[in-house]
Amino acid sequence: MLIDWHSHHTAPEVVDAFKEKAGKSPKVDAYDSTDFDKRLAELDEAGIDFQLVCQGASEDADQLDGADAMAMARLSNDVLAERIGGHTDRFGGITALSLKNVAESVEEIERMAARGFKAVLIYPRVDGEMKVDLPDLDPMFAKVSELGLPLFLHGSGGAKDPTLQRLEDGGAGVAYSVLSDASVNECVMRMIAGGLFDRYPKLRVVIRSGGGGIPLLVQRMFWKHKGPEGEKRYSDIFLEHFCIDTASVRSKALPFLADVMGSEGVVFGSDYCGGLGPLKKALNVVDEQENASEIRARTERTSRAMLRL
Repeated sequence: MLIDWHSHHTAPEVVDAFKEKAGKSPKVDAYDSTDFDKRLAELDEAGIDFQLVCQGASEDADQLDGADAMAMARLSNDVLAERIGGHTDRFGGITALSLKNVAESVEEIERMAARGFKAVLIYPRVDGEMKVDLPDLDPMFAKVSELGLPLFLHGSGGAKDPTLQRLEDGGAGVAYSVLSDASVNECVMRMIAGGLFDRYPKLRVVIRSGGGGIPLLVQRMFWKHKGPEGEKRYSDIFLEHFCIDTASVRSKALPFLADVMGSEGVVFGSDYCGGLGPLKKALNVVDEQENASEIRARTERTSRAMLRL
């Protein structure tokens, strides 16, 4: 069974609402469609058995004011639930939140879990600020842990640094090329250093797109976290609680990443409708491996365990 952790749907209803509130429109991928029967046929053609779907990467509700942010997250979740409603055996939703509205996000996690959503989406920053290590967010992590849901950590190309405006395209190339992954990496380290996994030891996190480069830094994670059970290297905590998906990973890089992350540390991800082209293209990274069947089996075991499939 091939399970795809990483795909998007940028719903027209959400685009219209976002434009009204933010004055800008999230970009819609050329392969995206409101027709999930068509998407199902694409899964069949690619040989993918189950696909997790989250909102478009540029629809991060926390770009808006607090009340608007929560309303946008709810709209995004409701539209996605409607799209996948007829095919819950093949699609699973990932719940969008607003970290500006923790209490309401806790309610939203519970609401969407009751509708069959399988994971929870978070972005590294809120208005340019890291908040994952703040006690204010603990009720959200507590609910995720209580329900046995994994987190899906996505990057965000936006950046607040005004000096980016000195650069071509307003610094978009810098933001998308390095700042997005840098934010993901810092977010992961803050989760570890802030003791999140002391409080929620069963929490698992999937990092999009090869882990945002952080597997390359495992040897640098020599610092030791001082937890209630003694000291533990950041690298050990990382490998225990985090997985990466294969989206955007080159075929030659996957053996290295699989070696670093271990037998339960890699899941398949396509980033379909996220700007990478047709769905079948995403399978090359696995199918071009000499041990492709073994990798498929390993990603299946890991995904089944986290998603309780």
